Amino acid sequence: MSTPMFVLVQFNVKDFPKYFEQYGSLMSMEVEKFGGKFIAATRDVEVKEGQSSGNLTAIIRFPSKEAATAMYESAGYAPLKAKRIEELTDGGNLIFIPGL
Repeated sequence: MSTPMFVLVQFNVKDFPKYFEQYGSLMSMEVEKFGGKFIAATRDVEVKEGQSSGNLTAIIRFPSKEAATAMYESAGYAPLKAKRIEELTDGGNLIFIPGL
C-alpha cells in the first residue's frame, strides 16, 4: 500500500472572487483526476506559533507521492498553475508532506 501524500498550500490571493472563478473552482476536478481530495481550505487559519504564509490555506490528500506529482506536472494543471502564479496570487508555498 502506498503512503499518502498531503499537499499544503498557502497562497497570498490578490482577488478572492477572481481566484475562485478562474482557479479554485476548477481545482477539485483536476485533483480528483489523480485520486486526490481537498480535506481543508480556508481563509481563516488560527496561528498558534509563527506566522501564516498567505491569506488562503488548503490541504489536499493524494493516495501517493506519484499521484500528487502527476497532478502537479500534468498538462491539465499547467494552465491553471500559470494563471495562479502570473495573475491570481502574490507568492505563497506549496509543500508535499508524506503521510504516516
